[in-house]
Amino acid sequence: MYSTPLISLLVMIASGRCLAMPLLPIEPDKSGYSLIDPTPDSMLRDFDTDRPDKTNSPHTLDAGRIQIETGVLGYTRNEDSGIRTENWTWADTTLRIGLTEWAEMQLEIPFYQSNSATDPVSRETARSSGTGDLSVYVKTNFWGNDTGDTAGGMEFFVKFPTANHGLSNGKTEGGALFLFDTKLPGDFDCGINNGVGISANDQGGYMADIINSISVSHLISGPLSGYVEFFSSIPTQHSGDWEGTVDVGLLLMIGKNLQLDAGLNLGVTHGADDLQPFLGVSNRF
Repeated sequence: MYSTPLISLLVMIASGRCLAMPLLPIEPDKSGYSLIDPTPDSMLRDFDTDRPDKTNSPHTLDAGRIQIETGVLGYTRNEDSGIRTENWTWADTTLRIGLTEWAEMQLEIPFYQSNSATDPVSRETARSSGTGDLSVYVKTNFWGNDTGDTAGGMEFFVKFPTANHGLSNGKTEGGALFLFDTKLPGDFDCGINNGVGISANDQGGYMADIINSISVSHLISGPLSGYVEFFSSIPTQHSGDWEGTVDVGLLLMIGKNLQLDAGLNLGVTHGADDLQPFLGVSNRF
């Protein structure tokens, strides 16, 4: 004989009343899409960029899609031991290419930049300009690419010394980051990066840098949102300086595939640049 609870459950199913019960989100199947068979518009993820903050997202670009993220104009100023350095960048562009439903490749290159360093004693200024170093990134997502309150992934990067003379240290450098994102109460979103970078030291060798960052963002009004971030890169050798910045920025969505951004990075440690304002734009195709 069937028990009363079982009979009640069958009645609820038959009447459709159990449809109100919460269901776990179902990940859409995008495994069949690729570079030559792009993900259709109806299945695209929400627009997500790695700029303008330094904390990269664990969400990857959909397969077969291209996203161009450009620092239209950037300025950096720093003063160390009396020497004032200034840097201007134009069209500092990252090309993101969706490879699979869980992986993407990025090519980053500053198309044009100019540097100047002024000695306060001699009042002489050294100048250089041209194209910056090429960086290649590979990002993979582990979970939460399409659904869920959290997401995680990894990013590997290599910088090649392709810049014009005077704009680079002439060394190949790289590293790896663990990427994490979580939704917070009050519609806040938090991104966290942890990892290690390999950079050239003053002795002609290499050293490891411990990289950490945290960025908290929130919708301000309509399509306008903002973020606050802390970034840290700590060298493992005494010859290096700790780079720490506090960063703020605004993002404005225009439609579903276009975003404008503006912000300011402020150095809070001796090894960081003092000031870095910027303007940018990102577009998905």
